[in-house]
Amino acid sequence: MARIALLIVALAALAGCSPATPLNWVSGSSAVEEERSLSYGPLPRHRYDLYTPTDAPDAPLVVFVHGGSWYDGSKDIYRFLGTALADEGYSAAVINYRLAPDTLFPGFVEDAALAVDHFLSEAHDRPVVMMGHSAGAQIAALVAYDSRYLAAYGRDNCAVSGFVGVSGPYDFLPLRQQRFRVAFPQETRALSQPIAFASGPNPPSLLIHSRDDRVVHVEDTELMSAALRQNQQSVEVALYDDAGHINIIGAMSRYLRDWAPTFEDTLAFLDAQRDAGFPGCG
Repeated sequence: MARIALLIVALAALAGCSPATPLNWVSGSSAVEEERSLSYGPLPRHRYDLYTPTDAPDAPLVVFVHGGSWYDGSKDIYRFLGTALADEGYSAAVINYRLAPDTLFPGFVEDAALAVDHFLSEAHDRPVVMMGHSAGAQIAALVAYDSRYLAAYGRDNCAVSGFVGVSGPYDFLPLRQQRFRVAFPQETRALSQPIAFASGPNPPSLLIHSRDDRVVHVEDTELMSAALRQNQQSVEVALYDDAGHINIIGAMSRYLRDWAPTFEDTLAFLDAQRDAGFPGCG
């Protein structure tokens, strides 16, 4: 695995592209059906890629929200994640959403909620689990924890069957960078913190973080998990050493799992929820 990881990085350097590009080249699977740039809404960024197990078209669905500091990122980077989940019997929808400064908070969370309503409407009662990395974890957490977003569609947050947050910022005020002050206007800023919605009822959560993360510090996950536990909400925590902010999500790829146990812990959480019948808010 270490040799494969080095090869992927070398190929990316030679091609002048992100390591995710060659990683996605080798991420296909004959057991996975892939559909690109499907629509969940009317705007250009309201698109998603769908990965479905060929032998289980009605499998539970994981909705993945990409990171990128609310200003960047794309669903196109995450073929390795979608195929990894679908190979194990879970459908995966990797969504795009509007980015700052074209939209400001809560616009990107509203997009994710629109996507979830679309999937719940199309899912015929199959479970829908939220998952996100970095800024995407903050967005996914708000859909899972703050009932107002799905209330716009006649649902509540308990329509979500679970939440997996990887390297998420859950308690990140005060804002120190000007671009984040722009993305999160003062009048709505207090409502941007997932920790403010720890009282529940919330679906079961798995929070994954590296103690060595220098982009989003591990304290965010420690504070979020403590707040959920204090409110008797179901939460599991997986903290890793020697995994960076990017490596921790790259480890979802079958070629990079020696970087961190992200995939194994995510799959164990999903399997446990499935075995329990996806009890949700319980």
